[in-house]
Amino acid sequence: MPTAKFEKKAVFELLADGIEAQIRKEGWKGLLPSGRDLANQHKVSLPTVQKAIALLIERQVLVSRGGKRRFGVVATSSHQRAGGKCELLVLSAKPLSFYDSTIAMGMLQLAEELKARGVGYRFVDLSEKTGAARRKAAHAEMVRTRPTHCVLMSPDSHLYHGVARHPVRIATMFGNLRSKKVQRLGVQYGPLAEIAIGHLKSLGHRRFFMPFLGRKVRLKVSLANIARVAKEQGVDLAVEYSADVLTSGRIEESLDRAQRSGRTALIFPLWDDFLPAIGYFARRGIAYPRDVSVVVLVGTPSALVLDPPVACCFNQPDTIVRQIQGWLASGVMDRDVFTSVLRRTWQQGGSTGPVPVGVRR
Repeated sequence: MPTAKFEKKAVFELLADGIEAQIRKEGWKGLLPSGRDLANQHKVSLPTVQKAIALLIERQVLVSRGGKRRFGVVATSSHQRAGGKCELLVLSAKPLSFYDSTIAMGMLQLAEELKARGVGYRFVDLSEKTGAARRKAAHAEMVRTRPTHCVLMSPDSHLYHGVARHPVRIATMFGNLRSKKVQRLGVQYGPLAEIAIGHLKSLGHRRFFMPFLGRKVRLKVSLANIARVAKEQGVDLAVEYSADVLTSGRIEESLDRAQRSGRTALIFPLWDDFLPAIGYFARRGIAYPRDVSVVVLVGTPSALVLDPPVACCFNQPDTIVRQIQGWLASGVMDRDVFTSVLRRTWQQGGSTGPVPVGVRR
């Protein structure tokens, strides 16, 4: 299914964003220039300026001063952060209980660390809101909190639209929104693949297969990063992507092709991707690590219960905290820091081979 397109902002919304950004940057005080002066300055019509001012009043950036045509900057507006102080707002389209327990623990750890540093933090669950109601609720939270940074968890287009009109840095976690304004956090397949391939390569593997089955959106960035890692490592990695519904028949076709082409190691993106393959192995009489090695990039404690256990990286609270902390500090995700955290969560498992010489491949 194609990614939802974002609605274009109206001219008055863009004008409002520009005026607010200028207020924040230059620390405006007192009265705003007249509507006609603003219209001439920005080369827009007077009605457009009036709509922009109305929007800024709604955002509590401006307030009426001495008449309907006199507007001033809110003197104590919370959007003016003293000394560049950060204020983080986390908006989630799903309740915190929906996520893996390590995610919830990570958000609690993040709250404690930010509080200790004097950084504002607020988590808001908007899972009970849908459609336009979610957009309006997100906008209301932005007006109330006036954050410098906002993380959207499992976002949809409505959650994004409620935030995007505000001058704020935006990051997403566990979502498929695509925008140049947004920094993607959460699962990063490139660094994960680098760890898995490096480990399997040291065990003698050179031919890998990685199935992305049942994906609703094209993972363009992730697939490009995986290809880059394979090239750097000098290995043969076949990646199969499909948006088709995930069925046992679809899995069998995919893994059969991998077996016939001599792939000795299978890399599954997520634990849920690996579970359907267990039945496939049983039906084909394939054992790991005797016949094929198995790695899951993001696993769960269940991976260590299997006999033999499956090698994987585990989600850890620190994984979430370090990503967000790095983004707050620099505006981007520090790939090296993220990778170092993932290396600490790597579980070797007994399923990483190597494949003995002379065994069917």
